[in-house]
Amino acid sequence: MKDQRNRLVVPRNIVNTKMLYTFYILKELSKGEVIFGNKILSAFRDAFEECSHPFPVSSSTIYETLYSLEEKGYVVSSWTGDTVLNKRSKKVYSITDEGLYYYKTHIADYVNNIEKTKSTLDLIIKMLN
Repeated sequence: MKDQRNRLVVPRNIVNTKMLYTFYILKELSKGEVIFGNKILSAFRDAFEECSHPFPVSSSTIYETLYSLEEKGYVVSSWTGDTVLNKRSKKVYSITDEGLYYYKTHIADYVNNIEKTKSTLDLIIKMLN
């Protein structure tokens, strides 16, 4: 017997977490701040703490995103810490001119696509209620 699948076709990749991390990181860095991976992880965990549907917050995806942004030349990293005072060092990131340009030229399209997806999902919910 042929395997039958019951599949609802809706917008694929409702939220691409790597793209979300990319734009969030670039947004925070565009403010002139430096950030590190655990700060991003904490921000996402705090933001989605009250959600009824858990958001997939992954430190590995955050670090993969940071490495990818660095490879593309959108961010640069450096180590901070003071070995004399025995403070633990951490890798911090700052934005480059290319990263700022990428963020400014692509964020509107990304947000627009999320809004389109939301409106499609709202329509599906309305149809089913």
